Amino acid sequence: MIGNLLPFTSSDSSETDDEAPDEEGEDAESQFTVDYEADGEAVDGIPEIHQTVVSPSSIERTPSALRTDTQWAQSLWVGEYPDAPMDGFLEKLYAAAETQQTDVSIHIDPRDTRETLDSLENKIEDLEADYEYLTEKHRASARGVEKDLEDHQEMYDVLRNTTMQAFDVSMYLTVRGNDRENIDAESVSTTARQAPANLTPVTPRWSQLKTFTSASPIALDQFNETLDSKTPMLGGAVGAMFPFVSGAFAEPGIEYGTYALNSSPLILDRFKRQTGYCMMVIGRLGAGKSFATKLRLVRRAMFDEDTVVIMLDPMRGFAGVNEALDGERITVGGRRGLNPLEIKPTPDHVLQEVDDIDPWGEQINWVMTFFATFFEHVADHPLGERNQTLRRAVQEAYEKRGITRDPETHTRDSPTIHDIITVLEEMVEDPEEYGYVTDGEQEAVQSDAQSLLKDLRPSFREGGELENLARPSEFDLDSKVIYLDLHQEEGTRGRAETSLMMQVLFNSVYERVKQTDKRVVFCIDEAHYLMNDAVSLDFLETAVRHSRHFDLSLEFITQTGGEFALTPEARTIANLCSLTVLHRVNEEKEKIAKWFDLSERQVNWVTSAKAGEDEDGYSEALVGIDQEGWFPLRIRASDYEAHVIDGGAADVAELEPESTTSVTNPDSRPAGTRADGGEPTSTTSQEDD
Repeated sequence: MIGNLLPFTSSDSSETDDEAPDEEGEDAESQFTVDYEADGEAVDGIPEIHQTVVSPSSIERTPSALRTDTQWAQSLWVGEYPDAPMDGFLEKLYAAAETQQTDVSIHIDPRDTRETLDSLENKIEDLEADYEYLTEKHRASARGVEKDLEDHQEMYDVLRNTTMQAFDVSMYLTVRGNDRENIDAESVSTTARQAPANLTPVTPRWSQLKTFTSASPIALDQFNETLDSKTPMLGGAVGAMFPFVSGAFAEPGIEYGTYALNSSPLILDRFKRQTGYCMMVIGRLGAGKSFATKLRLVRRAMFDEDTVVIMLDPMRGFAGVNEALDGERITVGGRRGLNPLEIKPTPDHVLQEVDDIDPWGEQINWVMTFFATFFEHVADHPLGERNQTLRRAVQEAYEKRGITRDPETHTRDSPTIHDIITVLEEMVEDPEEYGYVTDGEQEAVQSDAQSLLKDLRPSFREGGELENLARPSEFDLDSKVIYLDLHQEEGTRGRAETSLMMQVLFNSVYERVKQTDKRVVFCIDEAHYLMNDAVSLDFLETAVRHSRHFDLSLEFITQTGGEFALTPEARTIANLCSLTVLHRVNEEKEKIAKWFDLSERQVNWVTSAKAGEDEDGYSEALVGIDQEGWFPLRIRASDYEAHVIDGGAADVAELEPESTTSVTNPDSRPAGTRADGGEPTSTTSQEDD
């Protein structure tokens, strides 16, 4: 759809700045007060009553500004527009910091299509004559006239051959401030003149009352009644002016932030997404992603007390949130058992609903993924051709416990790595017992089993560095909040061991989720430990694909979107996430646009998003909701929420619970507002990565 401005001009407005004083004013230095309540005129009609309600009782006026009550205002009239406005070309006027106290008022009146076509026909005839004359005279200016002629002909064809309508448009910008000196109309004017807006704002002297009235809610365009200065536009150009009407999204849930273009809160429930409940959060170090994640977790815990919140964290970033929510802290390592072979029964309703689910097959694949990571990165001896022998040993270990493909057998005690070691030892002693009958088969299996035992025994023996992974697991989902603290692992072991431990914990949580009828939010910080390990991606993809059936919301937090673009499996995981939160990133714009299918404006928002320092009072992010679109958000926390996140229970106890502002439903106060409806007392959004 073509969205150009109609290429014929409205009345000349060049004299607006020098407009002589009319009956409303006397000289440039005079100031006086107009008292609308003292003129004694009767108000008879409903429109007049409405006007008295929305208008100030008195106005103090100067040539270029006026004051209503305690606030000053300066109104600018927009004299010129871009020839071919792009969608959202006024966005900077709604989103830029220097325009936050600026009202944008637009008057739109439909034009008669027949009259507009007649005007265009006359203009086209004039341009054709001018072009013919200038061409004969070999004038260079003929090129400009030719372009104008083509534009008019195109507009004529659009109006004549499509359903596109034409409109008369006038637009006003009203800049406000508490003091006359604080009205920064120059910055607003500069923003309006820059691309993509390319507007020409004018400050009408001695017409401030008319322009202020024209920009007010009473919807009277008084300034243009005098000047007759409306600009004709096609419907596409008019539509390009209205990005600010979008962005409202609210359902019973928690506030994720406020829409940057109109400050409306975005409130949602991750468990109401049709395509799954998983989320990925991406942002560079210090971009505000950790603070925003903690804020969502705190609000979720307040919104739904039955939701289980689990935090997996190798850097101890969630310790304060866990303390504030009185959660159970599980320090991984030491003597606490974590069995990577553990399997839990799948609920009957999931077995009936999901045709392709195979819990036993998935478990075998997961165990092989665990061992592939162990042999590749910890033992530094890749499985290679030993893979089939180890897979056979794993299957035999389950069968010896009576666990088979039959889901009813999954209630039995799971084997441990010691059981696998026992099977490998038996293969060395008597390979024929396991069906290997030829000399060649027996020699190969014995060689593989001996090699595997050589790698497994040192790590998983009693006193070995991974001995706790050879015992039954010793935690459950009895608490509403669980903090899996991997800080000890990160501090005493290398990256490989931390990655392996995160895999084990991920599977342990995934298996336990099957046993609860509660909703579970499983937040995984530093997810690159999982995403960078190619051998684990198959299992992760399966877990994400089936998570919805267990009311599980997986939230992956990482510093770069590259983790989700490394392999087809990683891209599939990204595509299966119904929610995406992009904080400021360092990647090239072209990569970000390709990875997440973003427009140029969306990419610009992500690459320049604020991180949330104290002076800003908020961080920024681009939130993608599957089937709903992308929303540029500003994320704020109240004093109470900030203390909960940063200070933990000790600081929270010093605050009154009533000061919380976490949104629990669309009728509640939005976060960042006081209970009395005033401005927020603090909007801290510090990153603590």
